[in-house]
Amino acid sequence: MPATIGHMTIHLISCCLEEGNLSYPLGALCIQSAVLSHLENEQCIHHAFTLADDPVASAQSIPLASLDVAGLSVYLWNRGWMDTFALTLKARNSSLHLFAGGPEATANPASFDLGLYDFLILGEGEETVVQALKHIKEGKIPRLPGVLSRTNAFGIAPSPRLDLLSSPLLSGLADPFLSPGASVLWEMTRGCPFHCSFCFESRGERSVRHFSFERLEAELDYLVAHEAGEVYVLDPTFNMDKKRTIAILAMLEKKQAPIHFVFEVRAELLDNALADAFARIDCSLQIGLQSTDKKVLEAANRVFKADQFAKKIQLLNQRGIAFGLDLIIGLPHDSLASFTKSLDYAMLLKPSNLDIFPLSLLPGTLVSDQASSYGIVSMEQAPYTILHSPTFSESDLKQAMRLKSACDLFFTQGQAGMWMHKLCEATGRKPSSLLTLFDSYLSYYKEKMKPEDEEPDVFTLQEAFVVSLLKKLGNQRYLKPMLSYMELHQGIAFFHMYQESPTITLSYPLEQLALLDTMSLDDFLASHAESEEIRLSIHSTDEGELYFLPVTE
Repeated sequence: MPATIGHMTIHLISCCLEEGNLSYPLGALCIQSAVLSHLENEQCIHHAFTLADDPVASAQSIPLASLDVAGLSVYLWNRGWMDTFALTLKARNSSLHLFAGGPEATANPASFDLGLYDFLILGEGEETVVQALKHIKEGKIPRLPGVLSRTNAFGIAPSPRLDLLSSPLLSGLADPFLSPGASVLWEMTRGCPFHCSFCFESRGERSVRHFSFERLEAELDYLVAHEAGEVYVLDPTFNMDKKRTIAILAMLEKKQAPIHFVFEVRAELLDNALADAFARIDCSLQIGLQSTDKKVLEAANRVFKADQFAKKIQLLNQRGIAFGLDLIIGLPHDSLASFTKSLDYAMLLKPSNLDIFPLSLLPGTLVSDQASSYGIVSMEQAPYTILHSPTFSESDLKQAMRLKSACDLFFTQGQAGMWMHKLCEATGRKPSSLLTLFDSYLSYYKEKMKPEDEEPDVFTLQEAFVVSLLKKLGNQRYLKPMLSYMELHQGIAFFHMYQESPTITLSYPLEQLALLDTMSLDDFLASHAESEEIRLSIHSTDEGELYFLPVTE
């Protein structure tokens, strides 16, 4: 039997993607907060690393003198880093009690070496880790629900009561990650009522549990006081409970929090009241579309009606609410043709960004369990990305990924959502066809660049591409209105991205260019003559409303 430990020091290890807005280790902070609130006489130290840190050197930086217990927060994207870290740490102290938790441990426990790790935490870990540490302190081998070891397997840990959990924010443990302007992950609920086949939540609880409104209000005050710049709300479906959603949005509005909030929502659940509430705060929405193909979505356990979805999205565009859409390449029954159709549909909805991902067959998800029946072949190690399927060959996947790269640059980084439909009209091409042409143009452009040339910005690339394409198609008549319409929206995008006032040059007055939102290019040219060159700078009021001033010099 292991020896008892008098005074125990627990080291918690996190590894985020990178410094900046992706370096908020919420999982490790939740465990640290739980440990310190229930084991008051023990020391719990959190070591925060990123993928840029050498895992060997990071493990060697942990002081041996107090190395009693170490817990690793393991995700899909840091798995390789953590494996190397764990091997190095255990080699330094073979008597160390080493455990791992997090989404990767819960979803794929069979891939962990239980000769290296003493145990794994499966499921939500706050209460289970505390109990396991108490067993270790008493010299016992942890045998608990949610703890997997060579001698113990009791399934997933029971879900804790959220109102009993200590807040990493209010405990002050998150302070090192709350520098002014920082990006923060904020948890308001746990659980998801849906069971999308590609998601970890597909095997989780169907119920949704809420943190108390009082706790959220106190945490919001804390975030405001610490001048957080951006908050990603982690609710899988923030607008699931309309009454609660509107109450939370009203609280954010009342506090006048100078923070940009990002919410994950279901478009199907939007209505006028919710859209109005979102419009009253500084926020953007992320919406999982994934595909528009009926057969693909049926296999993914999702329902989609194109006309209804577009009407819900229109509620956002009418109010100027920024939103992004997610697409997945390679779901069961997906093909290059169906992905391309989904891409065309998504771009014409005028999102501010498109996040496109190749399918990852995440262990523990339904699509991973059913992969062989669908004939899907994927990488055997993280990130488990699809390699091919009966409907999506390797060559088609490569072509889809080229479309993704072109979309990332031309559409998302270039903020083309507000004028892409007009370019389709001017060229007679679908959005995906334009991306393919842009990909070819970009290769040609880079070949012509000299070594001393600076890399062009995306707006310059967009303009050069459009000029070249319209000339090749013999549609030069559209150049002036098209370029002015683009310049206006590029200038607005530049202002929002960099908070600097650009100078834009237009061939038509603003009130005329606004007509292009609904008027055809041919009708516009027939009724509006090109004016003298107009140069404007862009500014905003304290309330965030844009205004334009003439540039005279």
